[in-house]
Amino acid sequence: MNKSVISIKTMCKSYKDKKVLQSLNWDIAKGDIVALLGKNGAGKSTLLESIMNLREFESGELKIWGKQWKDLEQSQREKIGFVAQDIAGFEWMRVKEFLNYLGSFFPTWDKNYSDELRSRWGIDAMQKVGDLSGGQTQILHVIQAISIKPELLILDEPVAHLDPNMRRKFISELIELSCENETTMVFSSHIISDLERVANRVALLQNGKISMDYEIENLKASIAHLKITADKPLKQSEYFSELKSWNAYAHGATAKLVKPMQQSVDEFIKQSGYTIEATPISLEDWYLEVSNESS
Repeated sequence: MNKSVISIKTMCKSYKDKKVLQSLNWDIAKGDIVALLGKNGAGKSTLLESIMNLREFESGELKIWGKQWKDLEQSQREKIGFVAQDIAGFEWMRVKEFLNYLGSFFPTWDKNYSDELRSRWGIDAMQKVGDLSGGQTQILHVIQAISIKPELLILDEPVAHLDPNMRRKFISELIELSCENETTMVFSSHIISDLERVANRVALLQNGKISMDYEIENLKASIAHLKITADKPLKQSEYFSELKSWNAYAHGATAKLVKPMQQSVDEFIKQSGYTIEATPISLEDWYLEVSNESS
């Protein structure tokens, strides 16, 4: 079993009277690429910024590579890349100066790789940072973060301002980075199609906690839209209690299986005593279903 790169225990964070993170527990293993999902205001940025030591939390424990931030050696801190959701600063610098300046703080910074990405992604080296579009600014900070070849990469909504073509290039680069360096990554995103291309795990931040944390392939094999056939409208019995969106109709019922069970979908159907047709549901439909649960 891989040792945890990030380990969080009972983390709590509030803003005035609003509890954002409530006794949150989360472990991320080496080499994992984790997509963090959650509604707007769920606390994703707060959680990621807390991991990066940019926000203080009231109680709990955070360790990176088994150490608290204050105990991390400088050489370890230099192996962490981060791109915030809201980016500002260095507007007066030209792109080339910005990348060279920030890169100089990281011994592993690869200038040739940085220049290659900048050229490939169409960012003018002589343009001022303050004159870039929102998408270009986001890409510039992504280039800086991944050109240090980090061992841990934290990305907060990294593709929010990017068009589909640029998102695809960005995702491809993350995959290459993961394969070459076994980089551990955590990124938040509302674009479910992107996480399916790159992530191997998905976590849901809900009601201040990580309410779900699954390997994506296992999750996809364990969720389905079910059509249950009967000779009358079917009420939801105890056996079907884990199903969501139950809808009885003249010849049975329809429902969704959105949480992996102890047995497989096939075994669940076999033991039900009914004829059941299972149709795979997309991760996007899964997310819409589980994110709307109140508690």
